[in-house]
Amino acid sequence: MKYILTGKQMKDTDRHTIDNIGIPGIVLMERAALSVASLIMKNESKSQSVLVVCGVGNNGADGLAVCRMLHLNGYSTCICVLGDRNKSSEDFKIQYHIIENLGIQIVSKVQPADIIVDAIFGVGLSREISGKYKDTIEEINNARAKKYAVDIPSGIDADTGKVLGVAVKAHDTVTFGYHKVGTVLYPGADYCGRVTVADIGFAEDLNSDNKISYIEKKDLGTVPKRKNYSNKGTYGKVLIIAGSRDISGAAVLSALAAFKTGAGMVRVFTHENNRGIIGRLIPEAMVNTYNTDHFDMKSLEACINWCNVIAVGPGMGTGDIQAKIVEKVLDAKLPTVLDADGINTISRRNEIKKKLHNKVIMTPHLGEMSRFMAVSVEEIADELIKYAGIVNYKYGVSVVLKDARTVIVNHNGTYINLTGNSGMATAGSGDVLTGIIAALLGLQTGVDNSAVLGPFIHGLAGDLAAKEYTKESMMAGDIIKKISEALKQ
Repeated sequence: MKYILTGKQMKDTDRHTIDNIGIPGIVLMERAALSVASLIMKNESKSQSVLVVCGVGNNGADGLAVCRMLHLNGYSTCICVLGDRNKSSEDFKIQYHIIENLGIQIVSKVQPADIIVDAIFGVGLSREISGKYKDTIEEINNARAKKYAVDIPSGIDADTGKVLGVAVKAHDTVTFGYHKVGTVLYPGADYCGRVTVADIGFAEDLNSDNKISYIEKKDLGTVPKRKNYSNKGTYGKVLIIAGSRDISGAAVLSALAAFKTGAGMVRVFTHENNRGIIGRLIPEAMVNTYNTDHFDMKSLEACINWCNVIAVGPGMGTGDIQAKIVEKVLDAKLPTVLDADGINTISRRNEIKKKLHNKVIMTPHLGEMSRFMAVSVEEIADELIKYAGIVNYKYGVSVVLKDARTVIVNHNGTYINLTGNSGMATAGSGDVLTGIIAALLGLQTGVDNSAVLGPFIHGLAGDLAAKEYTKESMMAGDIIKKISEALKQ
């Protein structure tokens, strides 16, 4: 597990490393510049010309050092400085003096080059870009050069990933020490291109109450291993309440995903129209059905008494019967995945919302979160972390807010999932995630861990599927086919 920092946390870490640990800022700067220069030297030939565009702060100083290193390694280099040098940082002045001594060409506007290095603004930028800076960034974007960004593309808000009016569209970004929120959330992630996180020697000093994290493949080791002396009941009795009169696929996908993730037993509670379909496609699953004209609550109660984990919502519908189902599920106080129509059903039923509890993992996409919060989709998309945090705080549930980057807020903190791809934007993908998380709960991975590991496994399986089937051709079933391969990693 690793941290993702806000701009302020990055500045605090930088200050702690310099002031408390005693590593001089100029040393950190040299290591930062070397990480950028090394990537360029690895990727680009010395026949390529390089233009470094710098501001007059420390990000600009990094850029000057990058230019010097490339120059000394035989590249044809040129520097464009933006801003008032009389207001430059002390580190900028040091680096600029070295550039002058080396006789590197300094210009006042963007020049033609094969490679452009963006070192205009760093992680502290919070205002809209205008004037000469805006014009210069547009020139950079219009140039046919390969673009490298130093720490974060200029114009991207490090705290949100928002574009502050205009931003450099980089092919590669080298960010220092840690990912920034702005390098992983969209649209910032798109502007970064490929991101390299360079270790330049920061000493960790982060406030654990405000940390944002992401997990890696090695964290899959926290999924409990199967025991030699065990039986099917050892690995969870998962009840999936999904599907409706005209929808069967959601129940099938969730149940299959649960089995593939390791659930020992899966029972599906669904509309009677789906019995034959589920029996044919998943003979391993048990099936209980209901009739909407004569709903039998005792059948549901028997299913709930049988299981130790519930997933409710995919393709279920949102009527009065569904409201009774969700209410009965929440009353059981079992580890529960609340998805799709399960969320839609209670969005306008405050009396049922009040029954949400700390064993619930909610998995809304933006539309479902918008209905639940009575806030526009656009507002949710702009503040994923904020709104996931509000629901977690107000209702005590773990929240898996699904978007191009999924944000998870649970009782341990905030996470951003870095696996997955646009090929997963396909019908049924969310149903697969529901089954994966439900299986993890059945394996006794824990509510908090399941909320984080589920999206990671889901996204990793999606990445494997994209390699084999392409993003354009992927279907939800292809993600399920790759779950076992994802778990091997």
